[in-house]
Amino acid sequence: MNDNERLEILNQLEAGAIDAEQAIQALDESQAQADDSAVLEMPQRPPGWLSWLIPFSLGIAGTAAGLGLSQLGGWWWGCAGPLLFISLLVVILSAATSQSPWVHVRIRTSADRGMRRYKINIPLPVRLTAWGLRVFGNNLRGLDRTAIDDLILSLEGEISRENPIHIVVHDDEDGEQVEVFVG
Repeated sequence: MNDNERLEILNQLEAGAIDAEQAIQALDESQAQADDSAVLEMPQRPPGWLSWLIPFSLGIAGTAAGLGLSQLGGWWWGCAGPLLFISLLVVILSAATSQSPWVHVRIRTSADRGMRRYKINIPLPVRLTAWGLRVFGNNLRGLDRTAIDDLILSLEGEISRENPIHIVVHDDEDGEQVEVFVG
């Protein structure tokens, strides 16, 4: 409903063409029509948020450094071995999570607490986690008392970059805000 429609209904009420009950009903009906016609648009991934390429690139650089150290021979293998292992692990994990949805959390605290902003960006390997739960879930003690395994298994085919989840919570009293974007 736009302001012109509201003003027209209020003018009719002032002129006596309709009574207060009819004005309230007309305002409610026009608001309901506006709500039905509104198309909710999911936000696109905000620009500047991390991608999988950063850890992948760091892993490649670490692998190259480890290979360079290994060419020196001798005791340098003591440094090159762990560096190669960790770098290759980073490369494999970042490549495996390249198509995974990411969880982006932005928190803004209130002004009386110093107006701080926190950002957390991590990949959510839903497929890998769901596979691990299917294979090893029977061996994990206490998992049957939680609903986390059911949640992850249900998210496996539902969350993607094309079908994200976006949740924004505002606390008007304190001015705090939490934004969660999964996709």
